[in-house]
Amino acid sequence: MRILAIDFGEKRIGLATSDATGTLATPRKTLRRSGDALAVAEILDFCREEEIGLLLVGLPRSPEGVESAFAGRIRSFAGKLASQSPLPVRFHEETLTSDEAARRLPPGAAREDLDPMAAAVLLEDYLQHESRKPA
Repeated sequence: MRILAIDFGEKRIGLATSDATGTLATPRKTLRRSGDALAVAEILDFCREEEIGLLLVGLPRSPEGVESAFAGRIRSFAGKLASQSPLPVRFHEETLTSDEAARRLPPGAAREDLDPMAAAVLLEDYLQHESRKPA
């Protein structure tokens, strides 16, 4: 099953996908968000094209483990996705994914590259977490 990781932002949304075996995460694209309805439609079109089976949405937490103030906004967007898609939606903690993504990008990389890389970092962490679960 292929997974789509979503790094949600008010201006840009980063997308990354796993391979079918759930071992590799690849940064894919940045969506420019002009509204939730259009963003949801674009994501669902992408899911159909890429044969996605699970939506993974990053959820930021404070260093103390408390959801950030922005988490409610992210949950609202994810609810809109879930209401329009048969795909399951899961949340995964995304604190510091943008920092790690910035470290991975080459010097001078475009700002547009940060969001899908952050989604890939989120997805890698999720895949590693899932691989450690007992069978």
